[in-house]
Amino acid sequence: MDAMGWQIGAVLFGVSALIIAIYIGKLLNEATKVVGKVYKIVDYNERHIHETIENVAAISKNTEEITDLVGKVAGIAKVFKFIKR
Repeated sequence: MDAMGWQIGAVLFGVSALIIAIYIGKLLNEATKVVGKVYKIVDYNERHIHETIENVAAISKNTEEITDLVGKVAGIAKVFKFIKR
């Protein structure tokens, strides 16, 4: 009777391992398909992505210049307030 229980447990363990292996295989297959689609999208839009990155760099440079200018104007305004008093 003990051998029968051990054999049933081994079969159940093997079946569950097989099911888990099948699900992992499907998961890896789907992941491979998704990565392939992402590569196609990036390749198709590579020029647009590059232009967007360049535009973001220009925008950040302009933002830095504007904030520097605002800081200078605020400093000048503080000087005029001090003279007014």
